[in-house]
Amino acid sequence: MLTALCNRCYFVFPVAAGIFLLTTLLSSQQPSRTEYYRSEQTFRQGIKLFPFEVHEADYLKVVYDDQGFVRLMSWHTRVDSLIKTRSYEYWEDDKSVKRLLELTPDSLIIREVLFGDEPRSREFIEYVYGVEFVPDFRNRFTEVRVDSTFRVVSYKFMSTQGQLIGAVFLDYDSLGFLINETWFQGEKMRRVREFRYIFHRDTSEQEVIERGPDGQVVSHVRIKTDPHKRAGWGLGVDVEELLDTTTTKPQTAPPDSGNVKEQ
Repeated sequence: MLTALCNRCYFVFPVAAGIFLLTTLLSSQQPSRTEYYRSEQTFRQGIKLFPFEVHEADYLKVVYDDQGFVRLMSWHTRVDSLIKTRSYEYWEDDKSVKRLLELTPDSLIIREVLFGDEPRSREFIEYVYGVEFVPDFRNRFTEVRVDSTFRVVSYKFMSTQGQLIGAVFLDYDSLGFLINETWFQGEKMRRVREFRYIFHRDTSEQEVIERGPDGQVVSHVRIKTDPHKRAGWGLGVDVEELLDTTTTKPQTAPPDSGNVKEQ
């Protein structure tokens, strides 16, 4: 099982990727108008701000496309300093949300949510639950979290009914390389799989130890590797690879995500 996954590599997330991605998203959209709200809650309630009210406190700016769907939400301080942004992409047929991204003021990705049959979640489900259980979780989404240094630190897999399917947490060394990857199952967060990565500088080899649900060693190998491109198994992959992933549309809309349109 370990050998089958050895074609993956982990790289440090490039800072420019978020800026490029946001620029691409905005250039492909045709906003028709902008509205202002005090918060996301008042946006959901449809309570807009009058122009003279906007700078009385922190505010939310919402950009709509020509069909009335939200394309970009940005949070600002009362003096117009950007706090964060969130962009939306939609499925073409019914305009339910396909993907959302949250970014820092410098357009660096800090959170991504993919709706539908995303390959990372499919691999997780097939390993933890078995192939025959995959249809039960067809309607799901994957939440990806990035830390302050823009490294992927967790994947959370949720059903559209709000059930936690599982999660994967990633740990790094002081140089930013992946050293540990742990898989957890379900609401009780039962540990079901773990990878330990150890790089040996003297031989430029990486030692990889995979453990199963009971902590038993499933595989233990050493491979010759580029110190700047250490091999990684499981879900320890480059965030750019995830962002470029093609997903299959979910059969039902996830909670609080479908048709983010003007209230």
